[in-house]
Amino acid sequence: MVARAARRFELAFGRAQYRALTGIVRRVLQLDAREHEIDGVRVPVLVRAPRPGAPLVLVHGFGTDKEGWLIMASRMGRARALVIPDLPGFGGAGAIPPGRASAAAQARVLAGLFDQLGIERAHLVGSSMGGGIALRLAADHPARVASLTLIGSVGPIVEPSEVVRAVERGENPLVLAGPDDWDRFMTLVTVRRPRMPRSMARFLATDKAARRGAHETLLTAWVAAAQVGDGPPEALESIRAPALIIHGAEDRVIHVSTARALAARLPRARLEILDHIGHAPQAETPRRLAWLIEEHIKGTGI
Repeated sequence: MVARAARRFELAFGRAQYRALTGIVRRVLQLDAREHEIDGVRVPVLVRAPRPGAPLVLVHGFGTDKEGWLIMASRMGRARALVIPDLPGFGGAGAIPPGRASAAAQARVLAGLFDQLGIERAHLVGSSMGGGIALRLAADHPARVASLTLIGSVGPIVEPSEVVRAVERGENPLVLAGPDDWDRFMTLVTVRRPRMPRSMARFLATDKAARRGAHETLLTAWVAAAQVGDGPPEALESIRAPALIIHGAEDRVIHVSTARALAARLPRARLEILDHIGHAPQAETPRRLAWLIEEHIKGTGI
């Protein structure tokens, strides 16, 4: 009983730490928490008020949420509007059925969010699954995308990664089994693991483990949708937006050969391979990533 009470206290303390930390960063970044309803789904979003130039929209990957961008965003300048949504099915967003988990469906949600926020054109940054969604939005609505930055993005599979091979076996190492699974997960997705209090790590692992079933269903649906044309676009050569491809050289989730294939097929792409980095550059090397994104955006003049 004492041990159970101690675990409950640790999780409560970790939750409080996490909320306090993210709250401080949101205030520093002048981000307002809003909520929109798009096609009947609740979409929470962090928004910094309009400024000159096209806004920057950050699209998270599988199993994470908008807060996963805050460390990197805190290293960026404050001169541009910023939009960071939770994708449907993740974070604080509403649940979705498997049929709405595809890249095409999620891109439609982003386009709807643009409409509600009055955004005509934006610089899109997508991580992992979010990269596939950003690519789909650029293919389906090219006039709305000023530039693309793809970080550890999904794309053509040239050489299967460790995670791809696991998914083919019917496993999903990207979901957590419980509060003690954090170390395994972070070893998988990072090389330079960011420091975090144990109580916060256990809270995050517990929260992600509670969503395990829903996330496994969404990943299965994502893969199935890609096989029938609703995934990331196949006609990459048609995407004219200037693209920066950033990939960790030691990414175990999406093999670095995918980044090279994206850079070869996107007409206006530049490739940055980050040595000694895994699948989460936004957590492993946030300052360098922020600089790369800002320099890319400045180069567009938009």
